[in-house]
Amino acid sequence: MIEIDIQNALSETIGLRNGIGSRVLSNFLTKNKALTGKVFQSKSKMGYGFLGLPDDTKLAKKIKSFSQAQKKNKWDNIVVLGIGGSALGGIAIRDALLGSFNLLRKKPHLLFIDNIDPDFVSELFDSIDVKKSLFIVISKSGGTTEPMALYSLTRQELTKKKIKNQKKHFIFITDPKKGILRPIGKKEGIHMFDVPPTVGGRFSVLSSVGLVPVALAGVDITALLKGAKKMRELIKKSKADKNPALLLASIQYLLDKRRDKPMTVMMPYSNTLFRMGDWYRQLLAESLGKNKKTGPTPINALGTTDQHSQLQLYSDGPEDKFIIFMKVLKHNKDLTLGKDLPKELSFLHGKQLSDVLSAAYKGTSEAIAKNKRPSITLNIPKVDEENLGAMFMLLEFQIALLGLMYKVDAFNQPGVEQSKIITKKILSKIK
Repeated sequence: MIEIDIQNALSETIGLRNGIGSRVLSNFLTKNKALTGKVFQSKSKMGYGFLGLPDDTKLAKKIKSFSQAQKKNKWDNIVVLGIGGSALGGIAIRDALLGSFNLLRKKPHLLFIDNIDPDFVSELFDSIDVKKSLFIVISKSGGTTEPMALYSLTRQELTKKKIKNQKKHFIFITDPKKGILRPIGKKEGIHMFDVPPTVGGRFSVLSSVGLVPVALAGVDITALLKGAKKMRELIKKSKADKNPALLLASIQYLLDKRRDKPMTVMMPYSNTLFRMGDWYRQLLAESLGKNKKTGPTPINALGTTDQHSQLQLYSDGPEDKFIIFMKVLKHNKDLTLGKDLPKELSFLHGKQLSDVLSAAYKGTSEAIAKNKRPSITLNIPKVDEENLGAMFMLLEFQIALLGLMYKVDAFNQPGVEQSKIITKKILSKIK
């Protein structure tokens, strides 16, 4: 199971100015331990539905059965038309479990079209054969501008190719009763999956929203849900000082409020986990940024890549950042370096590439600590479905706790809704 190393966030390691004292942390955990129970008690309330997603075995079986049936169509591409929470979780799963170069290996290719830049979208249609593509339209309301614009364009492309049975090329994931997509799907006989009413978009990765696309690409969604359930039960049963979600939320809150660290950097030392940072960025920003005094700013980075682009700032720049490192303890594959480098580089001879990566992580985390900057490390046994599911649950639960600590509604997004309303008004005036 995922473990948290908090030593480099404590004042005993990095000093009182930027670190949290062990006693202060212990007292805060004791004071706020009831918040975990409060989250569980709210399970059926709007927004908190993410807690029950790992228990939906009927949905998992339905998705797996559907995915199996789709194999006869021999799709070259599974294309997701969605934005924000409708895409970021699926992208994170794809990159973690199918790999960055999955397009070069096997079909179907899992693609996410999560923007409406005309050059980007045109490139998609120029590059794929729509006759051999299945399109998943994801919008809870069916009124979100971006996916519906993409849906319209896709219909046009299918019509250009004189494809008559267009319903075969679509899946809708939307509200079970309300919205614009539901009646379209019913009228045209398009297969539909539900977005649970009590689950918001950024918490929906373990619902149909995240599970359907990756299941079609071959991911074991049962194992994803199993890992999430294990983490949920660990959070429920753990004492305050061993509760990973409460520990993570408490450190982040205390560093923000008492040590003036309003920026959170997520820095995995793993390419496979890099897009988790994009997913977490939305989760943190939309959930907590609710007033002028509340809302840590999320930043994502990649080790070792960003040791060479951002580390200077984190080491010697403003003391306003808290870093969450992510370290994979056992890689699924490894490589051994040869012994053909110049003697100046002989320290690399015969080393495993994982050892080089691990040394880079240790060098960075220790350098950050010596410069009195706070960080923690999430130690992940290996990147697989169970651990990924556990990570999603851990971070979602952490955000729910932070919402209670900051005393904000972690599940609404009024600022985003205002933007949507203005955008639609502007478009309505264009002739």
